[in-house]
Amino acid sequence: MLEINLETLWGTAASGGWRPSSAPRSDWPPPPKESNGYLRVRCNGGLNQQRTAICNAVLAARIMNATLVLPELDANSFWHDDSGFQGIYDVEHFIKALRYDVRIVESIPEVQKNGKTKKIKAYQLRPPRDAPIRWYTTEALEKMKEHTAIYLTPFSHRLAEEIDNPEYQRLRCRVNYHALRFKPNIMKLSNSIVSKLRAESHFMSIHLRFEMDMLAFAGYV
Repeated sequence: MLEINLETLWGTAASGGWRPSSAPRSDWPPPPKESNGYLRVRCNGGLNQQRTAICNAVLAARIMNATLVLPELDANSFWHDDSGFQGIYDVEHFIKALRYDVRIVESIPEVQKNGKTKKIKAYQLRPPRDAPIRWYTTEALEKMKEHTAIYLTPFSHRLAEEIDNPEYQRLRCRVNYHALRFKPNIMKLSNSIVSKLRAESHFMSIHLRFEMDMLAFAGYV
């Protein structure tokens, strides 16, 4: 019978000289001091789709030299979950982790005009599915410069997956694996679950937010 050392099993494997995909390889300058405007997005779909959309939102902001407003998460009509970005992710860590990539604010600031405080209304756009970079540097950027802020909705699969620029792909990795960190209370619960799974005892596996229609996709009857 094969004996497995748990410390070896769960330990970090040797890198073998490989570098993380999230690490920039070439000269990656910080964002310019002046941005072209504000970018709002509404991430729709399930948790994984929304997480991917957040990664794409950061990349879109970088491409357009825009200031990203904290992404909005779509409240699920079945689960009635309206936690929002602030209720799930560590906002302070998110902003700090990406400070050399994009500017991020929690909301669009008000502006002073003719002695009066005025709210900036974002111009709403519906991005094409798997939109190429060119769409963001032309149509979207044009509207941003015209209206100061744009609101892209829906924002699931609205940026092409295959992009020739490797630094853009690495930015996606930085967002997904470093910037997006759950809030402390969620981390505490997840760490507790992982500890129980790693212990030499019985454990139970659960699928959070398992939706009934997924049974059909999984082939269960």
